[in-house]
Amino acid sequence: MTPEIHVIIADDQMLLRNSLEQIINSAPDLTVTGAVGSGEELIASCLASPPDLVLMDVEMPHIDGLAALKILKKNHPGIKVLMLTTFENPEYITEALLGKADGYITKDIGYEKLLVTIRCVAMGLTVLHPGAREILLERVKTRNPGKTTYTDILSVEEITIIRLIVMGESNKAIAETLHYAEGTIKNKVSRFYEKLGITNRMELAIYAVENGIE
Repeated sequence: MTPEIHVIIADDQMLLRNSLEQIINSAPDLTVTGAVGSGEELIASCLASPPDLVLMDVEMPHIDGLAALKILKKNHPGIKVLMLTTFENPEYITEALLGKADGYITKDIGYEKLLVTIRCVAMGLTVLHPGAREILLERVKTRNPGKTTYTDILSVEEITIIRLIVMGESNKAIAETLHYAEGTIKNKVSRFYEKLGITNRMELAIYAVENGIE
């Protein structure tokens, strides 16, 4: 039996909160355990009963979604955070990913895709709205026209491993795909983490998006 995924919704628009709650609760494997209208309420709710995932609006009064994201990731690193917004703002997207958001989607997403996205993020995948991804890539090109590319510092095999990691594959699955021992893959991952100056899969996902590793 598939474990139930517990979700807290944070959005200052009551009508949208109620709609999201109905959609999410319609799935047999998803349950809304809280629906709040501000960052303060969200932080308190997660402290009282931590969910598996938070679906959070970027723009909220007082403590907004981006500020709440940083607090949640500091105090509850195990909670997945899926950011939700009405439009693709480059600054919001960049700040959300640097704040270790686990996904970024817009409110025009269909309800079936929303449910799939929640499941993917809960499983550890990073999900970006296509428009958000394009904005990130464009910003990188604009800011770093002469930047050294990832092909200058990573081997073909390392790039392959990164692609598999970003797809959500475990070290064990990658080892089976590339015909290595799992320990060998762990060592290879540690080496290119050191090369890139990163420490975890979220930072690797951001690096992959920023550098166009597909």
